[in-house]
Amino acid sequence: MELGKVIKQEISDEEMAALAAPPPEGVTPPELPLLTPPHLAAGWVRGPVGQASIVGRMIPQPRAASPRGVGTRLDDLLGDDVDPADMLTAEEKAGWDALGACYVAVRPPDKRTLGSDEIVDLDGAGLGWLRDHGARVVALRPDRFVTAADVSGIAVPA
Repeated sequence: MELGKVIKQEISDEEMAALAAPPPEGVTPPELPLLTPPHLAAGWVRGPVGQASIVGRMIPQPRAASPRGVGTRLDDLLGDDVDPADMLTAEEKAGWDALGACYVAVRPPDKRTLGSDEIVDLDGAGLGWLRDHGARVVALRPDRFVTAADVSGIAVPA
């Protein structure tokens, strides 16, 4: 056997039957990893994590536009360490500033940007996702997971 060589190209009827068999009684089959959105169960987060929480979830990737009208994925526009400052207290902002946070406002497609720190969510997916979770402000870790949200406290996690 050599690395990279095909060992078997077809699956036998017995193997197919074993793969298609229902799980044993009382055993819940695991969700397929590619169908389940990534989320954190714990870590550097503030607030509850779980199915109903925005905290610990990875942000969606809507198409967005820069103030100059360049359309691309949200990740490409955000850069690193993102958090809008509109709803932060002076103490909360000082905590995020100490970490080197930048602040970006995301606008709907029917609004124009007023500065270089604003982007437009072209398809509305990002803003819709925030609305679905009842959030207006989120703090993102560099890996694009929500670490805090206004619904559970936007201060820097301890």
